[in-house]
Formats: sequence, C-alpha cells, structure tokens
Amino acid sequence: MVSIKHNKTILSRAVALRQLAYENQAAGIDDSIMGYGLSLSGKMKVGDKNDFRWMATVGSGMGRYFGLNLVNSSVLDANGKLGAIDSYGMFGSYRHFWNNHWRSNFTLGYSSVDNNTALTGFSVTSKASSAHINLIYSPLPKMDFGLELMIAAREIESGLNGDLTRLQFSAKYGF
Repeated sequence: MVSIKHNKTILSRAVALRQLAYENQAAGIDDSIMGYGLSLSGKMKVGDKNDFRWMATVGSGMGRYFGLNLVNSSVLDANGKLGAIDSYGMFGSYRHFWNNHWRSNFTLGYSSVDNNTALTGFSVTSKASSAHINLIYSPLPKMDFGLELMIAAREIESGLNGDLTRLQFSAKYGF
C-alpha cells in the first residue's frame, strides 16, 4: 500500500495479487489462475476534527478479500478450468464530532459482482448495499459506548432480494 499526504487529504492505493488453485486427482483436475484487486482510498479533513473517508475497489478473483466473503473468488467450468469472478465496490463515510465526547458516522456502501450464472448458479450474490448511522459516546480517553442503525440489502442472481435492519450497541475500552 502506498499513501500520499497533502495538507488535509490522504490518498492511498493498494494492489493485491493471489494465486487461486484447485486440485482433484481423482477427477484429473489441476488448474490455477491469478487473481488481483486494485483499491484507491482517501481521507479528507473537513474542519478541525471531522473527516470524509472513501474507498473504491475493483478486481478479479478477490473472493474473501472483498466484502467479508460476499463474493466467491472463482468457479470451475466443465473442462476443469478455473475462471476468476470479477467484482467492484465502494463506500463513503463522513465522521462528525458533535463535541469532545460525542461523534457520529454516516456511511454508505455498494458492491456488484459479475458472476457467470451458467457456472455459479443463481443463488450467489449479484449486488449488495448498506447504510449505517451511529452515535458514539466517549466519557474517557480509550472508552467508547455506541449505538448504530444499519440498513442493508442484497440481491442474488435469480433476482430474489432481501433486506436487513439492525440496531446494535457496542462498548469498547482500548488498553
């Protein structure tokens, strides 16, 4: 990963390369391909304490390295050859400090996957999105209590979709 700093803005870029392999001696299958991911992210100060953070990622064969295993890395065709699965995603997040003890984050995210449904079937993720808003209270340095509302949606290749609404509480003490 490489970072570039300029006054109130930080830009970072990252590249991931990985080898994907499948071997099944009984079926006579032994194949491997390369997967990759490219990412560009940034953080821009807004005022004294607030900031806007973002990231955009694109790649092929990223699998578990993309969105907490939202996407498979590859698929095996009828000839025993691996094919990498393409995907991209992005998020943006604004962090606002209300005062010295209270802060909030407003975050939006989106992901899209280019599956070959003839090989993957129709029950794999096609796209997903989420929105988060939270309120965090820090009564002492290194101590946080938070409440977050998350609304998310996921669509699979068949066109079926679902949504999620979750309210969660957190408590953290950093040692």
